Amino acid sequence: MIKKALNLIAIIFLIYYSTVAQTQFTEEFKNNKRQWSVSENKDIKTNVENGFYVMQHKRNEASYNFWKDFAMAEDGDFYIETKLIQTTGVDNWGYGIVWGARGWDNSFRFMISSNGMFTITGYNTEKFFQWQEWKNSDKIKPLGQFNTLAIKKKGTQLFFYINNTLVYTHAFEKFFGSKIGFIVGRSMTIKADFIKVKYEQLRINMVKNINSNYKKKNLGTSVNSKYSEIAPIISPDGNTLYIGREHDPRNIGEKNKYDVWYATRKEDGSWTTMKQMKSPINNSGDNLVIAVSPDGNTLWLEGLYTQSGKHLSDQGISISHRTATGWSVPKKVVIEKFYNKNEYESYCPTIDRKILIMSIERDDTYGSKDLYVSFRLPNGNYSQPFNMGTDLNTFLNEGTPFIAPDNKTLYFYSYGHPGYGSADIFVTKRLDNSWRKWSKPKNLGPTINSSDWDTYYSISAKGDYAYLVSLKGSYGDNDVFEIKLSEEARPDPVVLISGKVYNKKTKKPIGVQIVYEDLKTGAKVGTARSNPRTGTYKIILPYGKEYGFRADAKDYIAINEQIDLKKVSKYKELKQNLYLVPIEVGSVINLQNVQFKRSKDEFTETSYTELDRFVALMKKFPKMQIELAGHTDTRGNPSLLMALSQKRVSAVKNYLIKHGIDRNRITGKAYGGTKPLETGTDDAEIKNRRVEFKIVKM
Repeated sequence: MIKKALNLIAIIFLIYYSTVAQTQFTEEFKNNKRQWSVSENKDIKTNVENGFYVMQHKRNEASYNFWKDFAMAEDGDFYIETKLIQTTGVDNWGYGIVWGARGWDNSFRFMISSNGMFTITGYNTEKFFQWQEWKNSDKIKPLGQFNTLAIKKKGTQLFFYINNTLVYTHAFEKFFGSKIGFIVGRSMTIKADFIKVKYEQLRINMVKNINSNYKKKNLGTSVNSKYSEIAPIISPDGNTLYIGREHDPRNIGEKNKYDVWYATRKEDGSWTTMKQMKSPINNSGDNLVIAVSPDGNTLWLEGLYTQSGKHLSDQGISISHRTATGWSVPKKVVIEKFYNKNEYESYCPTIDRKILIMSIERDDTYGSKDLYVSFRLPNGNYSQPFNMGTDLNTFLNEGTPFIAPDNKTLYFYSYGHPGYGSADIFVTKRLDNSWRKWSKPKNLGPTINSSDWDTYYSISAKGDYAYLVSLKGSYGDNDVFEIKLSEEARPDPVVLISGKVYNKKTKKPIGVQIVYEDLKTGAKVGTARSNPRTGTYKIILPYGKEYGFRADAKDYIAINEQIDLKKVSKYKELKQNLYLVPIEVGSVINLQNVQFKRSKDEFTETSYTELDRFVALMKKFPKMQIELAGHTDTRGNPSLLMALSQKRVSAVKNYLIKHGIDRNRITGKAYGGTKPLETGTDDAEIKNRRVEFKIVKM
C-alpha cells in the first residue's frame, strides 16, 4: 500500500530554485532527527547512541543494508564520505558504503575488511558484478580502529578513497535507485561516526505566477485527528471528501490499517465531522478510496475483496456501486499481465475510466516506483501496464497520480524532480494520445510543497481548490490540507452536467446507466450511473467536442440530449433531466440529436449516431411499426414550413429503408410549425425543429 511509504522519510533538503545549488548533508548521529532505523529482530539490531549509528548484523551469512533515500541529480557530481569502526565480529568480511541502490538486488557497494582488503561490487537485477576484486591495501586500519571511506564523482569518473588515499577509479554508471547508506557483513557490529553527502541539485522548474496569498489550510479537527490521515479524494462536485485514517480505535482492521472515512460540505463551505464507512467498503485490510465517479455512485478502491466483502489483498483495485440498500461488495478490476515488485502502489483512473494510471515497480522501472498507464480493453479489462517514460519518471520514486477531469492534466509526487524537500507534488500536461508524452513536470511551488512530506493530490471538477497531505503544520501525524490554486496550476476547464432520470410516462425517477458519446464519431466517451433511489446523475465533459448523452435501460427508449463544447470556455455547471420512454404502443420519442442543415432536408454530420441507433432499435423489434412526425419552427411562410417538414420526414424514412428497414413499417406526417413545444425565443425555436416517432404497433 502506498501509505506505508510514510516510513521512508527521505533525506532531501531545501534548495534555491533560482540557481543551480550544491546541497550538503552531514549526519553526525547526535540524535535521530532523520529517523534512521532503530529496531531489533533475529537478524539485526540498530540504535543511535553516544553520537554513533550502531549496526549489528547477527547472521553468519550474507550482508545487510541500512540506508536512506536521497534526491541527487543523476548526472551531477557528488561526494559521499563516512567514518566507520568495526567493534566486534570476524575481520575477513566486508563493510562500507552502499549507494545508487533500489534494493539489495540493484545496488553498488564499496567495502573494506578489517584484515586489510577492499572490493567494489554490486548487483544488477540480482546478477552479481565486480569492478574490483578483493585487494590488499595498507591504508586500511584493523578491527577496533576508525576508517574513513569516500566516493567522489567528477564528470564521467568515480574515485574511491580509503583514509584520504585514492585506491580505485571507474567510469560512472547510472544509478539503480536513490538509496545511500551502509552495508554490514555477517556476524559483526559496525559504528558510523558520521555520513556526509554533497550533490548538485538542478533548478526547480516551478509553475509561474504563483499567488503567494494562497496558503495551505489545515481542514481542522472535523476532518483531521491525532491519527494519520492520507489519500484525500474530493468528489467531482466538490461536496464529499474521502480520506484514509490509520490507528483510530474505531477502525475495523488492525490499528496500523487504514479505514475509509468521509465528510460532506456544509452550506457555509465547512465540513461535517468525519464519518466512518461501514462494511463492505471497510474490512480488516487497508482500505482507501482512489476515485469517485462524478455522480458519486461508484467508488474505486485500493485493495481486493472476497465475494463476501472480506480482505483478500492490499495489492490491486476494486469497484463498488451504490445500490438502493447501500454499497455493493467491491469487485476486482482486472489488469492484464499485472505484477508489482514493490510493496507499495497507487492508482488513478481517468474520469471516463478508459485510462488507468498507476505507480508500481516492474522490470523496466527506472527507479523504485514509476508511473505506468493501462488502457481499457473491449472486454472491460485493462491492458498490461506501459511505462510512461522519462518525461515523468526519474531514478527515484514517483507516485500518487491524479489525472484531472480534463483528461490532460496530471498531478503526482516525485522524489527525483528538483523540489523543496522529501516528496513534492508536480503538474504536467499530456501532449498526445499515446499517454507517454508529457510536458516537463512543474513543481507546484512553496505554497504547496515544503521541506516535509507533501503528497497525494485531488481536485474537484471546478479545479479551483486542491486537497493534499502534509506533515508540516499537522496536528501530530499526516493531515489533510486545502489550498486555492493559482491559474497556472489548474487543469483545463470542464462542464459538469447534472439532473435526474425519469420514466417519461410515470414521472418516477429511475436508477440506470448514463451513456455519453462523441456526436461526430459515435464513440462512447464514458458512462455513469443514476442514483437508484432518487434518479440523480452527474457527468463531466471536457471542452473540445460535441457530445450526446442519454439514459440507457432495457425496455426503454432514451430521449437523447446534446451539447456543443467545441469552443473552450470556463468551468460551467448545467442542469438537464433525462427521460426514458417505455417501448410500448402509443409512446412518442423525440429524435433530438437528428438535426438538419438550415432550411434544408440534409442531415448534419452529428445526426448519424442517433440515426444508426434508430435503425438498431427497429431491427431489435422487427414487428414494431412507427409513425414519423416532422416539425419546424414557427417563423416563416406556413406552406413552405409544411413542405420542409415533409421533406425531413422523408429523409429519415429513406435512411431507415436504406439501412434495411421494411418501408411498410414506416408512415409519416408533416406538421410544419403547427405544434411548437415552446415559443418566443431563439432557443425555443431550435427545440421546435424536430422529428419524432410514435410507436403504433408492436
